[in-house]
Amino acid sequence: MFSQAIGSGRRISGHILTLYLFTKSDVLTTLIPITLFALAAAPHLHLSHIPHTIIWIWLHLLKFDISNQIQDPEEDRRNKPDRPLPAGRITAETAADIRWLLVPICLAFSAKYGKQALASSICFEALSIWYNDFGGHKAGFSKNLLTAAGYMCMEVGATIVAGT
Repeated sequence: MFSQAIGSGRRISGHILTLYLFTKSDVLTTLIPITLFALAAAPHLHLSHIPHTIIWIWLHLLKFDISNQIQDPEEDRRNKPDRPLPAGRITAETAADIRWLLVPICLAFSAKYGKQALASSICFEALSIWYNDFGGHKAGFSKNLLTAAGYMCMEVGATIVAGT
């Protein structure tokens, strides 16, 4: 029984590591800066909401990164082989299932903080679909516009979570 618990713990930690690896390259460029901005900009910062803010940002980032990385696994195989798909840690089908499972999770988590946080989450999801699924990332202007708008949605949502 003890060995089963150890085995289960290892499997769970392996799955958590796989999810982290989807977002690893965005921790310094997205997760930390957006968190710091949200904490600084929140009109009524609640220290108890700092973990909530980090989780909110990370869940939305994870959803976006999975969606982005399943679009062109060959590019990641050449340029970023340590990511979960090219490393064989997860299949594209399973990653896509997780990506779509994260949509209601992100929306429900956002709704907990009010209509504005929910609207920010919905807007971010719409922009993510445009960017990843409808080719918004293929043209320079739309890529930059969608990236800026996506950051804005994440900043607004995270600031609301931090200050609600």
